[in-house]
Amino acid sequence: MNIESQKRYRIFLIVLAYFLMAMMGIRLGIYQGMSIEREYVYTIILALILTYICIVDSRIVGKPLSIFSYWLVFIFYGIAVPVCIIRARGISGFVILAAHFIGLTLIKIIAWFITSLIVYGSLF
Repeated sequence: MNIESQKRYRIFLIVLAYFLMAMMGIRLGIYQGMSIEREYVYTIILALILTYICIVDSRIVGKPLSIFSYWLVFIFYGIAVPVCIIRARGISGFVILAAHFIGLTLIKIIAWFITSLIVYGSLF
């Protein structure tokens, strides 16, 4: 893949992560709590998406990860993805991570809030 197609793929994965967080917020707004099984499914899908974002981003920057470390990034995604992004991009990677963390959290909260208002007419 050339760099431009990898950048488009990275954007697609980022949008997919935001969509997944919105779906988690909607589900939380409808049922006011998640079942353990569904929470595991969402977590595994989010880990896969974030791992692929990390892999593609490191290729774009020119500091690709070893193929043997992909499974480590997947298993320890909460720690490994920020480390990989900061390793590839430096201090600007920290700013990017913070912005996306805030964005993902806001999307989930807003989706939960709107869904809760539509379904129940109030938050609780």
